Amino acid sequence: MAKFRITTKDAAGRSTSKIDAPNEQVAAAEAQRALADMAKDELPNGKRFSFKARVRNEAGDETYRASLNFHGRSRKSPRGRS
Repeated sequence: MAKFRITTKDAAGRSTSKIDAPNEQVAAAEAQRALADMAKDELPNGKRFSFKARVRNEAGDETYRASLNFHGRSRKSPRGRS
């Protein structure tokens, strides 16, 4: 089974994990799950977040890249009201 390295980056920094996957598609799906998990862990603790994931094969070639950007904004209060 092929080995892939998934590198993720969130507001706290960078994390790298190595996985065994039968192909690039499975490794990419794992990276997508990692993005969803990061968003689940971080939200709703702010108005903006950016999450990134990259997959590299054993040779170090990038086979997949994804990002998830969150930007939340509240409706402004009418004038004279808080």
